[in-house]
Amino acid sequence: MTAPRTLLLIRHGETVWNAERRFATHSDLPLSEVGLQQAGAAAAALAAIGIDRVYSSPLQRARVTAEMIAAHQPGRPAVVADDRLAEIDAGPFEGMTEDQLRSGPMADDYARWHTNVDPEFPEGAETFDAALARASAFLDEHAGETGTTLVVSHGSLTRLIVSSYFLGGPPPLHRRLWLDNCRMAVVEWRGGLPKITGFNVASPKVTNGPAPRCPGCWSGRGGLA
Repeated sequence: MTAPRTLLLIRHGETVWNAERRFATHSDLPLSEVGLQQAGAAAAALAAIGIDRVYSSPLQRARVTAEMIAAHQPGRPAVVADDRLAEIDAGPFEGMTEDQLRSGPMADDYARWHTNVDPEFPEGAETFDAALARASAFLDEHAGETGTTLVVSHGSLTRLIVSSYFLGGPPPLHRRLWLDNCRMAVVEWRGGLPKITGFNVASPKVTNGPAPRCPGCWSGRGGLA
């Protein structure tokens, strides 16, 4: 009999740039007050799950989210940071809003990059293939780990993992998915095959319905990355 295996891929809590809908990729931004509340709500929602190990992007918004969730686990698993879980680098678009980019001097570059078909990557922007390669290397390295694994990462990279690593779609397809702050994708292995059993959910036990509620939490889209 195959040992149970579940992977929880969660996006970090909100930052100020998320609320302002700015591209926030490799900038090391802290959680906002709302983000801290969201991380606390996620920790409470996952407290009874029984997480065996926790991996995180090294960026503080993900690391702090991971640490808050781990602190509510009975076994207090250590948080292991891995550079391969960092967000896809938006290069010259970092810190900008979509409106600023569409109306500014980089409008043409942005239009060629922000497309679902054959995007062009300006200098400094990480290609989706490169991001998928590093994320795939991380997932392959930990493929033998049974039980429940939590990975705290970022919106774009998590969507890329779901759309291309698990579902086999072309990398630009991840733009057709959305993941709110402190929401997750749930992957369960059934019959030896990974199955997506939840997406943009609050916990493995919730597959639809509203986001988890907490005082002051903002329930809309939490920015662009």
